[in-house]
Amino acid sequence: MDPAVLSEAARAAVERIGTADLVVGLATAGPAPALAAVTAAVRAGLDTHFPGQSAAIAHVDQARSEATTAAVTEALGDLRVVSVGPVAGKDDTLDWSAAVRAVLTVGRMLEARAIVMLNADLASMTSEWLRGLASPVLKEDYALVLPLYRRFRYDGTLTQALVVPLIRSLFGRQLAHPIAEEFACSAAAAEVFLKDTVWETDLGRHGLEFWLPVAAVEHGLPVSQAVLGPRTIAPSAQPPTPLGPTVGRVASALFALAERAEQLWLDIRGSEPVVSFGVPPEPLPGGPAVDPSRMQVGFVQGVRDLLPVWERIIAPDNLGEVLELSDRPLERFRFSDRLWTRVVYDFLLAYRARTVYRSHAVQSLAPLYLGRAASVILDTQSRAPVAVAQSATRLCGVFEDEKPYLVDRWR
Repeated sequence: MDPAVLSEAARAAVERIGTADLVVGLATAGPAPALAAVTAAVRAGLDTHFPGQSAAIAHVDQARSEATTAAVTEALGDLRVVSVGPVAGKDDTLDWSAAVRAVLTVGRMLEARAIVMLNADLASMTSEWLRGLASPVLKEDYALVLPLYRRFRYDGTLTQALVVPLIRSLFGRQLAHPIAEEFACSAAAAEVFLKDTVWETDLGRHGLEFWLPVAAVEHGLPVSQAVLGPRTIAPSAQPPTPLGPTVGRVASALFALAERAEQLWLDIRGSEPVVSFGVPPEPLPGGPAVDPSRMQVGFVQGVRDLLPVWERIIAPDNLGEVLELSDRPLERFRFSDRLWTRVVYDFLLAYRARTVYRSHAVQSLAPLYLGRAASVILDTQSRAPVAVAQSATRLCGVFEDEKPYLVDRWR
């Protein structure tokens, strides 16, 4: 733990508070449309579910204006607040990794038994979120609690196609959502996280939400997951990130994790279930329209544009199957579990070997992901919503079964 990550004013505020059983972290970058609802949910959660616990709020605001800090302090009333100013030397753009580091540092300095990190842009947050995340730490001695959200059937397709099966096959835990976008952790876990050198790396700056669950597993800390409900982000004026950079960031983080923790996962076979608090959620009815034909077009265009790159990444047999797929009409287009698994493993191997410049390699996975997503939609759109979850579970099994393909070539 390095108190130097906090300003002098923030350290003084911590000293005035002394100790707290529970620290709740909120990160903002100036005014947030959902901030009033979020602060109301936090206050109601503390009053309703933790009336006997001393609590403090660690508010990290990336903007240099004091307006948001004043709004948070006013909304939280008599709750004790540690206001942390801009971190990592940036203006008006949230550095989530630096914010998490600051919140964990505040929590450790206050000797908190549980630290909860929440997203101030979540319009759907309720008081139950705080209970769901913090209670397993305070009452059941879990070191890290990850969220389980209720989503539309085709929300999170990248997570289900890449993040969930790869982390499960590598690290042997059946985490339904191994991403610490919101989370709670114990004092022991915070200490482990803060002592690591990851904070100064690209993985720490751009993939911390993937690293936190793996770091907990790596150190033998008990991990659980809690059902929170729908996750709705308040509208933003920022344009959405294009698919290529999004896939590239996620793949880069996962591949860097694999490279960093190879001694942990090379000998792991199979996976173990993880305790869940709450009933696994059914998909929400409705949802945005999805068009597998447009996804297939993106896949075919990728074959045309990126074949010279893929020839250096994908094994010849697997690439031959990809090329054959690009000639199929939509009604016969199916990107099999086994092919997708081996393609992902080929990309991971190429990332490690640096056969292609890494940023180019990971972004070139995007059209292949579009092909896989189109295949899942074509296979499940006329079936019950549970078919999507069944498809994701089956894919995880294939990633585990095909792991020797990766291990043999890695070694």
